[in-house]
Amino acid sequence: MFDPQIWAAVPFHFWSLVFFVFGAIVGSFLNVCIYRMPLGQSIVSPSSHCPHCKYSIPWYLNLPLLTWVLLRGKCRNCGAPISVRYFLVELLSAIAFLGCWLAFGKQSALVALIYCVFLAGLIVATFVDFEHFIIPDEITFGGLGAGFLCSLLVPRLQGETSWAGAMKQSFLGIIVGAGVVYFILRAGKALVRPAQAVAPGQYENHIHGNRRPIA
Repeated sequence: MFDPQIWAAVPFHFWSLVFFVFGAIVGSFLNVCIYRMPLGQSIVSPSSHCPHCKYSIPWYLNLPLLTWVLLRGKCRNCGAPISVRYFLVELLSAIAFLGCWLAFGKQSALVALIYCVFLAGLIVATFVDFEHFIIPDEITFGGLGAGFLCSLLVPRLQGETSWAGAMKQSFLGIIVGAGVVYFILRAGKALVRPAQAVAPGQYENHIHGNRRPIA
């Protein structure tokens, strides 16, 4: 399936178009993940619907990029505005997938697809973090597992030629990555706690530097 000769039989930029369209389609699914994961909802069912009136969106009104533009960012059923974030995620995903193909397609279609999956996870994590200040465990731990598995299947991702060397490098990456995140977490808590020790509004400063409690 990923034989380079098979992929090379088709013009390179035909696959560029395929990756762009595929990225937009995946971006539509990523929007579902971004909206539902923080709410603890299933990303499989129910089908896509308007968050305002719950109108179930038919397939012909769920075309990535095109639908949002044609409907001018509004629900066809109730007319409520649909966030531009939906369009931006689809466009960003399409560009990211195209970029992966242009960067790695001549090397290996499989490597390009693996990087597409990696960037898709980053897109979900980024937009969820912007809105909710969290990163879902499904992305964090799922990404760790997927990265480790991909390193075993394609050792060249780690600059290795054997699965043993790739496994070693992957474990090292997991340990270093987890260590950096843990350090940032502990440092953040250490900085926040002193600020929380004195509640805002508990004291007011006077011109002469005196303090008095506020009732």
